[in-house]
Amino acid sequence: MKIRALTVAALLTVPLAACSGGQEPDAKAPSGKPSPTASKLSALAPAWQPKLDAAAEGAVDTCQTPSSDACAEVLTDIMIVVNELESEIEAPGRGPYRESTKQIAKMQAATDKYVDEGCQGDPAADDPNSDCWGISAITVGAATLGMTLMTDDLAQPK
Repeated sequence: MKIRALTVAALLTVPLAACSGGQEPDAKAPSGKPSPTASKLSALAPAWQPKLDAAAEGAVDTCQTPSSDACAEVLTDIMIVVNELESEIEAPGRGPYRESTKQIAKMQAATDKYVDEGCQGDPAADDPNSDCWGISAITVGAATLGMTLMTDDLAQPK
């Protein structure tokens, strides 16, 4: 139950922080300087692909048992990185990351379903016909998100 609560907290906390304007990256920027324009912002894939890879390492194998605490933990780790990335994508001056935004939405929907279905701790979740197997949108989705980031980076104005 603790991991499930962390998943819900991760999903709720990051979007609320984004809405309130309390984003971490802005806190690191020197004060008094103008916001960078989209063309001056660096590509996201080089920085975020390693974070996504690290969070998702072993996720497919770990989540062969969707009901396990280990699976819930790795899903939480992935979604924390994904929600942080979403905040970065939504930063002022950042160009549109259309494909990445679509992929993030799919991953968030899969997380919501995992939580709503009560998959963690439910032995029925391990049945391959269970709705809980939709978590592949998260476990495999992390690699897909890395690819969409590269595509979106290439589409950004120079």
